Amino acid sequence: MLERTPAAGLRDLVGRYCGFSEETGQTTRRREGPGAAVVVILSFGNEWRIGGALDATPRLEPLTSFVGGLRDTSVLTEHDGQAAGMQIDLTPLAAHMLFGLPMHALAERNLPLDALLDGSELLVEQLYEAEAWDERFELLDLELSRRFDSARLPTPGVMWAWGRLRDTRGRAAVGALAEELGWSRRRLVSRFREEIGLPPKAVARLLRFEHALELVDRGAPWAEVAATAGYYDQSHLINEFRSITGITPRQYVTNLQDAAEIAA
Repeated sequence: MLERTPAAGLRDLVGRYCGFSEETGQTTRRREGPGAAVVVILSFGNEWRIGGALDATPRLEPLTSFVGGLRDTSVLTEHDGQAAGMQIDLTPLAAHMLFGLPMHALAERNLPLDALLDGSELLVEQLYEAEAWDERFELLDLELSRRFDSARLPTPGVMWAWGRLRDTRGRAAVGALAEELGWSRRRLVSRFREEIGLPPKAVARLLRFEHALELVDRGAPWAEVAATAGYYDQSHLINEFRSITGITPRQYVTNLQDAAEIAA
């Protein structure tokens, strides 16, 4: 897997690009996410099957290129042993600009990319036919820059509140955000559902979860992870991981490590 930072003018809108290609030789299922990015998968031909990881009987929906909105629990992803393509991590506000739909219509869902983005099939074809990954990343920079240049900007108040939550890693109090904006809490929740997809409290939870995973990846002990990421204590951290992923923090991290070894 190759990661690339987008062009400078896109970095407030796009978190990263990834290019991936793997052959596992067998059906491969993973427990993934959630996170605070809207994920766009550009598939170079293979099919994915995706469903809720916490569902009692997961129903895996077949998709090729698709967009995954914000959600508050993990998903299961499955392919038949071969997968290649690209991933774009969009901020929720960038996704709202790019797709032009109420983001609550995408929350907790995965939708085909061609249903949301005109010309996406041609873009995927051009990316597939490019001769090198550098060329593919540059093509994404050009295409996204062109589309964002003509997109409608988000509401300034939502941009500010999202920025505060992002910069504090989900630790800013929602009531304080509303008060500083001069908005009612109801208005803040409504605007977040429209332009981000989930209420601010749920977004803050995702940002804390992501921060916790980053700290674990750096080798921080669990007690430090809990305190730094904004959990009351280690028990709170464990309970949050269970409610988000269906498993304990240690199990989830082991799951990620096993997936990385398969992809290596």
